[in-house]
Amino acid sequence: MRILFLNASPRKKSYTAMAMREIAKNLSPVHHIDWIDVNSLNLSPCISCLKCRPNNKCVLPPDDGHKAAEMIYNSDALVMGSPTYFGNITGPLKTLIDRSLTAFEEIAASGLEIPVPIHQGQKAAIITACNITAPMSALPTQGAGALAAMETVINAGGYDLAGSIMVDGAAALTELSSDIKERAGEIALALVR
Repeated sequence: MRILFLNASPRKKSYTAMAMREIAKNLSPVHHIDWIDVNSLNLSPCISCLKCRPNNKCVLPPDDGHKAAEMIYNSDALVMGSPTYFGNITGPLKTLIDRSLTAFEEIAASGLEIPVPIHQGQKAAIITACNITAPMSALPTQGAGALAAMETVINAGGYDLAGSIMVDGAAALTELSSDIKERAGEIALALVR
């Protein structure tokens, strides 16, 4: 099974990335893991030209967005992580998602038909870290908003949600809690069931 990790944290040792690596660590070596640090991509924003709809390919000049979209399309499972930025995902992850629309769902050229999810029945997990502690982290303007944004993408792609992690109070942490590590192990198992 090919499992793609999309890490949208600009910091390589962030709590978002640490939780994602904990999931990866708990996967059997028989699975192939691909990892994309979204912030390192050379990526132009979507211009909403809609020209991707007739042929399912972005028509912008080639950049890292084309390769990332191909990896999303060809993955068997997806783990998406982003720190919470004002109750949402990071800008670079949003840009990648917009550019990768046709890697998640098929849309007719007219754009008037209901999109068809491409990853029906595949598994996905979502992870965020936010600086505020519980119960405030559950507000839509905090970590819950970032999880909801990622879940919208997961649902559009037809994935089954294998689980989510919110690392709240990240500003005061020195390491991941045993609860988060245990949850990461559970998600790893759920991804490959």
